[in-house]
Amino acid sequence: MTEAPAPTLGTPEASSSMLSPGQNTVPVMEDEAEEHCLEQVQSMVVGEVLSDVNEACKLLNIAPDPLDWSCMHVYKWLLWTEHLYKLPQISLLFNELNGRELCSLTDTDFRQRSSQYGDMLYAHLDIWRSAAAMKEQCPPEAKFANDNSWCNYSSQPIHLWQFLRDLLLKPHNYSRCIRWLNKEKGIFKIEDSAYVARLWGIRKNRPAMNYDKLSRSIRQYYKKGIIRKPEVSRRLVYQFVIPV
Repeated sequence: MTEAPAPTLGTPEASSSMLSPGQNTVPVMEDEAEEHCLEQVQSMVVGEVLSDVNEACKLLNIAPDPLDWSCMHVYKWLLWTEHLYKLPQISLLFNELNGRELCSLTDTDFRQRSSQYGDMLYAHLDIWRSAAAMKEQCPPEAKFANDNSWCNYSSQPIHLWQFLRDLLLKPHNYSRCIRWLNKEKGIFKIEDSAYVARLWGIRKNRPAMNYDKLSRSIRQYYKKGIIRKPEVSRRLVYQFVIPV
């Protein structure tokens, strides 16, 4: 007789087996309430940031998507960022780059150009790219009447596997964070797990989303026959059971 496998951590079986009959479950409820409160606070912060991005676009007369910027637009954005964060003249370090070239730089590239402010500048650019990604996915009829508002995703339900598929089908925008390894077989790799999780958090209006939570959701698809690990298992590489 083979021994039954132990329940995996995070499954209902594991959760129930770890609790003794008289153990109090109140701390779990308190943790959930605290996380929900944190998400509400972070949601307010995200809303403020996105509103600032929208206002800056109007002030600078530039597109919201950095990929669409010309060299002059990049220069204006850099000057604005210098002013916003009271930075020294960093614009000269990114001279004559257009938006696509700027977005192709990695965080390491930013640090090499400015060891002191590269991380801050890269993070600020990442906010703009995330905002552009969110606005792109928002259908016109879902926007609020106020032009400063962003898409309300709660009225546009979507499953995680659909979201991943949509990112994969737009390599022009998202290949740096997720890409096909073999599209015919449905095999793909998540290149930037933190960025994909952040996009999913924006899509679901859950600012506290991280890759640990997202990966747990992906693993649930193993049981449903939607996603699996390929025959040769590699980190952050998955396969749609029915190729897209």
